[in-house]
Order: sequence, then structure tokens, then C-alpha cells
Amino acid sequence: METFAETHKLVIKQKFEPLEALANAAANALDLDMLGGLGEIANKYDVFTNDGGDKFRVIETSEMCGCTGRACCRPNHKLQLHVYEPAKSDTQEAMLLDRPCKCGQCCAILDICRPEMTVFEGPEINGNKIGYIKQPVLGGYLSPSLEIMDREEDEEPYATIKSEACCCIGGLFFDHDFTVTDKDGNLVGKITKTRPDSIGGFAKELASDADVFALELNQNSSLTAKQKANIFAGLYLIDYMFFENEGELKLDYVNRECSFKCCDLYCCGCVCPCSCNCGGKSDEEEDEEGAVQDGVVEDDGGDDGDDGAGDGDGDAGEEEE
Repeated sequence: METFAETHKLVIKQKFEPLEALANAAANALDLDMLGGLGEIANKYDVFTNDGGDKFRVIETSEMCGCTGRACCRPNHKLQLHVYEPAKSDTQEAMLLDRPCKCGQCCAILDICRPEMTVFEGPEINGNKIGYIKQPVLGGYLSPSLEIMDREEDEEPYATIKSEACCCIGGLFFDHDFTVTDKDGNLVGKITKTRPDSIGGFAKELASDADVFALELNQNSSLTAKQKANIFAGLYLIDYMFFENEGELKLDYVNRECSFKCCDLYCCGCVCPCSCNCGGKSDEEEDEEGAVQDGVVEDDGGDDGDDGAGDGDGDAGEEEE
């Protein structure tokens, strides 16, 4: 935790996974969403200081299959994030972030519909618990928010992460800011999901989940090292809640249709994707395909009738003889 005591600004970059991008492209081309789920790869992040220094490595561990696995439940699947400090050890975790599977993207009233994350110091999930993050009831109404507490049993959070956007979140063309305030309403930090700064970065985010975040913490705030670590953990919960499918591009070669996800509409925890569609089969083509299918069915019925008539004639001939 000493590392966070002097931390004021971090840049978080999610690693680009070519196999995941290939699986998504194949799933879109063949109109098979399940194929994209099978190609979902556990996330990995590199964390740097503002001057480019290597600070942390964050690696996700989660099941591929199963009722709470990536293939079925992404991005709401059960997972753990292991935080390493390369300067100290590449094998011993400095922190462990644990997130259970919840029914995200729906109205945040029931506990099962409110995403949460527990933060531990060290590698053990039952070790030193230092923080708890959860979406509040009704999810901040029109602006997504998270509450940070020392313990799950606490009734009052010591910090709140809240989006500056209203009703609309996500999209690749703008930065998305989340302010961090203490219990008195004072600004103590900011989390920014940055837009791609190049055509290559834009293409990577279209093809996969390679997001980039910036975390700034107020140098004059009274935040402790553990509280800064919890805000750092809250950034990852935001990523899984809102930015795993940001800017999703679908090229459906089967139906000759293209779809681009512009943003998400948000209200009380409910998330509804807003997409632009173009192409697709015309009404005349769909009518022709329907007529062809109906004709096949009628032909099958007619053949059966002819066969029946022939059998009847044969039986009649046998009786005359």
C-alpha cells in the first residue's frame, strides 16, 4: 500500500488481444454471438505513471465456461483481478480484487442487480480486506455512480465515484469523466476513459476491448494509501460495467448488414445500447425468400399427395383382379 501513498496520476492501458478480435470478427460475420463469447479472453492491464514509469500489472482470472463464466455472462461474469508491482515481485500479488457475478445492466433495486467488488491487500481472498465498492440503489439515477466503503457493513461511503454524463455513457469519440468526491462533497480525484488518439487506437477498440484510462488523485486531499487503492479498484469495476462492449462494430455478411454501437443510454442502473444500422436485406428479398420457402413446403405436400394417389390406384387394381 505504500506505493499509493505517493501516487497522484496513473495511466491504465488494457492489452490488445488479437485472438479475441479475430473471434469477434468471425462471430459478427456469421451472425453467431456465442462464438464471440467463446473467444473472450481474460483482461490484462499495464499501469504506468504519468511520466511512463512501469507501476503495476493487473491480470484477470476467471472461468471460460460455466454458469458464471465469460462465455455465458460477459461482461458480468465472476472474476478476480491480481495486481502486481513489477518493481517488487512478478509473482506475489500486492492486491486482489474480487467481483462476484451479478445481473448487471438492469434496474439497480435488488442486490443481485447491483455490481460490487471487494478489495484485499495481498494475494489471499480471505486476507486483509481494505475496501468494498458497490453500485447504490437506483445506480445514481441518470448518472452512473459507485460508493466506496471500508467494509461491506458500512452504511455511509467515504467516497463516491460519479459520471459527469447524464443519461448517456460510452462511445469512442469523446472522453468520459467520473469525478471522485469524499463524504463532504469535496473533489478528491477523477477517472477518465480516454478516447482513441489515433486511427490505430480507434481500430483496436472497435475490434476488441483495449481501453485506456487515466486516474488523477488530488495531492492536497486527506486520502490514505488504502483509500487511494480502493479508488484505483473502482476504475476496473467501471470498465467492466460500461466499456467492455464500447464501440462494438458488427459486420454481418449473412444478412449483409453493418451495425455500430454509438453509446449506451442509462437510467437507474438500466443500460440500453444505442446503435446505428445500415444495409440488410430489403423487404422484397425477404418476401422472395419467404415465397421460396413456402414453395418448398407446398412441393413436399404435393409429392406426398401424388404418392398417396398412386398407392390408392394400385390398391384398386388389386381389388379388381
